[in-house]
Amino acid sequence: MILPMSKPALVLIPGTLCDCRMFKRQMRALQRHAVIFCADYTDLRDIDSWISRLLQRLPPRFSVAGFSLGGLMALELLRRAPKRVDRLAMIASNAEAGSAKGQRRSAWLHKLWLARGAAVVAQHVKPAYFHHEAKRRLYQQRVLQMAVQTPQRSAFAQFAWAASRPQGFDALKAFDGPLLAVSGQQDRLCPPAWQKAMQDAQPAMKRIELAHCGHFVPLESPAKLDSALIHWLNSPLAHTNNA
Repeated sequence: MILPMSKPALVLIPGTLCDCRMFKRQMRALQRHAVIFCADYTDLRDIDSWISRLLQRLPPRFSVAGFSLGGLMALELLRRAPKRVDRLAMIASNAEAGSAKGQRRSAWLHKLWLARGAAVVAQHVKPAYFHHEAKRRLYQQRVLQMAVQTPQRSAFAQFAWAASRPQGFDALKAFDGPLLAVSGQQDRLCPPAWQKAMQDAQPAMKRIELAHCGHFVPLESPAKLDSALIHWLNSPLAHTNNA
């Protein structure tokens, strides 16, 4: 189904073991500025097919904002359909390639899930993503529910692709639309050095680093993220990369 075009189309892509509940606040704040489509990992089996289906459902032109793994997916959309992407926002994400360390972690998460289930995986990895304990307690149930409701095959596909993904710096260098990176100063998963590397690759990127914030930017600093995304959505388009 093609989205109506009364307003600009915005695609939100959640992170690992997450769904649209991650963007609950942003979807409310942005609905006056864009027609919002939130990507769904439920039927994810392999990235090629998933990206192809997503592109088929989107209008000819769209903006995309991805959180964490969603940012990696957004870069993949940009690689495959550069003339269709108007704007790109990377939220607590990065453009680094997969690594041997990531592959070992993927294998460990796979084994842990099989042995002890999704809830244990979430309990092991998600708490470290919050900077404040109070925020972790506030949102831990939502984070746990998203993880346990992720189908196993989708979870394993997410783990595997994150570990073996291509680098995204070339795509960033070639992109001349409005480009935004929002991250937490205390993010241990996608640290400030990785954010700087993206800005070095494309100096036109607007980079916002939020103090007293960890990895879960949409939950930990929702108002500041909303403001940044609204400004980004309303920024003018050069169209040179989309013509």
